[in-house]
Amino acid sequence: MRVIEQLVHHFWARGALTRAEALYLVKHGFAREGDLPGLAEPGQPIDPATYAQPAYDAEEYDYRDRDREAADEKARAAEELEDELVGRNAGSRKAGGKKKKPTGHNLAPAVAMIAAHVAAREPYPALCELGTRIAPCGSWRDAAQVVGAAKPAALETALVGALTARPRALGELWFWFDLEPLFEWTDDEDNAGPVADGLSKLLGADNLAQVGRLGQLLKAAEVQMLLDLLPARRAFLNLLPVLYHAHFPKFGLWLVPPTGAARACWPALPWAFVLVYNARQGTAERPPQGYPLDPNVLPPRLLRMALTTAFAQAPVAVRELLIQGLRDSDTPADDVRDATRPVFARKTFHCPFTWRV
Repeated sequence: MRVIEQLVHHFWARGALTRAEALYLVKHGFAREGDLPGLAEPGQPIDPATYAQPAYDAEEYDYRDRDREAADEKARAAEELEDELVGRNAGSRKAGGKKKKPTGHNLAPAVAMIAAHVAAREPYPALCELGTRIAPCGSWRDAAQVVGAAKPAALETALVGALTARPRALGELWFWFDLEPLFEWTDDEDNAGPVADGLSKLLGADNLAQVGRLGQLLKAAEVQMLLDLLPARRAFLNLLPVLYHAHFPKFGLWLVPPTGAARACWPALPWAFVLVYNARQGTAERPPQGYPLDPNVLPPRLLRMALTTAFAQAPVAVRELLIQGLRDSDTPADDVRDATRPVFARKTFHCPFTWRV
């Protein structure tokens, strides 16, 4: 079950799980509520009959004391962040010998990382093409704001039009909205601290009210660019299941790999659709129509991206595909040691003949 538990953590951190879906998985023992930050609603106690807490030895202090200590530490970190970010940790000019603060309090590495992330995507016009189909846009930020604010029906019409005119735009949009490098930066222990914590909250929050006191972080111009991109990303990801169900016959034309740097993350998107296709169609004994594909050919990082995207599209079907895989595994003891590669109920998947994956 370790594989499922780590995947639940991965899904939750990347916003692929709704709160209701996460609570379902907690209720059925696939994860612990305390391991999913922000899951419990403020002021709402955890029902011990539904969400069992882990056992503690008698010699250990009560887990509630540890939770209070963790909350106090986070509060102190938030207070420090107000004073430490945006260069304040360098000290005044008169205090030239003042000791430099740890990297975790320094906003500069995060700003540089976000700037490089956006710069790599600016050469790709797909985001501007999509936004311009809804309203005039002078820059990618204008387009992101338009896409993020568009009604789903209008955005669907614009996206279908953009893909029909230039199929490769799908891969470029996928690159624009691929935030996995940012998630990985926040997860890196070398970046641990209030800056990484704040950025992680921004990436996973539905709105800024969930983030808390991070005023200095939000003042950075690069973070403001990210704030323009996040609603557009959510709108795009929400349209993926609509594309799958309403425009399935056109996927053979739209699944065209992008060029350049965007090509590196591209396989995760068609594989996400392959996972949904197999989760919803056929069984291990009677697979759906198509040519066979081995999921092990995909690097673990891309496979986790694909699974995260597929789970958000069809949570029940994909969840059952994973759970059944653990039940049917011939060597479950070996499988659960490594959560970098999911355990599926099928050794091979089938891809529709018209898709290029």
